[in-house]
Amino acid sequence: MKKNYLIISILACTVLFVFSCKKDTVAPAGPCTGLTITINSSQSAPTAGQSNGSITVTATPSGTYTYSINNGAYQSSNIFNNLATGNYTIMAKNADGCTSASTAVTLSAANPCNGLVITLTPVTTYADVCPTANNGSITLTAGGSSGYTYSKDGGTTFQASNVFSNLAAGNYPVVVKDVNGCTKSQTVTVSPNPGGVNFNLVRNMMISRCGNCHFNGGSDGGVNFDDKCNIVTKWDRINTRCVVQTTNTMPPNPLNSTDKRIITDWVNAGHRYID
Repeated sequence: MKKNYLIISILACTVLFVFSCKKDTVAPAGPCTGLTITINSSQSAPTAGQSNGSITVTATPSGTYTYSINNGAYQSSNIFNNLATGNYTIMAKNADGCTSASTAVTLSAANPCNGLVITLTPVTTYADVCPTANNGSITLTAGGSSGYTYSKDGGTTFQASNVFSNLAAGNYPVVVKDVNGCTKSQTVTVSPNPGGVNFNLVRNMMISRCGNCHFNGGSDGGVNFDDKCNIVTKWDRINTRCVVQTTNTMPPNPLNSTDKRIITDWVNAGHRYID
């Protein structure tokens, strides 16, 4: 009986010892336990159709890292160069082999117009008004880029030539566009031909001496000189009545010699709108 009790006691102690040892033995924590590696990135956008973009990776917490793109081999540099547009995944791994989660990065093509300054310089010629003619022109000179096309209708249609001819007097919303579609807009005025010196001397004198009857809507005798071409077409009537005075003398108060000389000089020069 005593022998059996002794054996049972020994077995019980052995079991207690084994369980006690197992309870007190705990495996040490690994270097990645509880560690979260976070990565951020900045991008340099590539030019459309080229592989000149880049991604720069920053990992935290601080430490020594290597970096991978699209599950490729890890590299020591945190910059990935020579990238085209597209979707990429990046990861970081520290010196203990602990890795971050994959982070998606999208590279879109850079806007070629950002920071670009296109200059536009117009040169115009007059459009004749007597006779009325669509003979004005606009010549555009652009700078700051290359591969230009040109529009005079606000960008609806473009042409390769920088010269627009056969234009009437008026305002034109011109646009220049470069090879990448970047534009510069400006309103350009084609002015009516102001007339020659002799013509304007005659017209100004007539406004002063005949204005009440023949300008600003007046049409005494059926003649209105608001339309500049009326002065040109009726040159003989003006000369006969105001200078030669062989018929009805005009104006009621005859012109002095200086005013008559103005008309005579214009008539002798060809009585044209443009000298």
